[in-house]
Amino acid sequence: MSKNLDWPYIAFFAVSMVVMIFLFRHNWNRLAKLYRTHEPPNFSRMERGSVGWVYYKSTLNVGVTSKGIYLSVFPLFSFGSPPLLIPWSAIQKIESANGLFVDRFRLYLCEPKVKIIIRKEILEPAKEYLAAQGFSR
Repeated sequence: MSKNLDWPYIAFFAVSMVVMIFLFRHNWNRLAKLYRTHEPPNFSRMERGSVGWVYYKSTLNVGVTSKGIYLSVFPLFSFGSPPLLIPWSAIQKIESANGLFVDRFRLYLCEPKVKIIIRKEILEPAKEYLAAQGFSR
């Protein structure tokens, strides 16, 4: 009798995993259609941040280059999500998104309409690139 009771739990777990992977990759895949890259820039590893609805707890790699902001997910957790290089010109708006103990910025992209939240310190090297786009932060 216990074998029959196991199937609903197994099916629920399998469906939940598929839904979680879809939600996890949805915004990333939208960004990848426009900003996929094969460039290996210098980046900060194991950062915390958000891309769309998904919060990456110490699994987000973030880098700053003259071309834009580089994002990738730690390979063990990437689920096939390719690295991204989002050009500075794709950032529409920047606002403060401070947490309890961390200063962060929320970046609004023009296309697709996705928000990215990262630590303020990561954007420090990007001051001149952001100023060229009209941001005074």
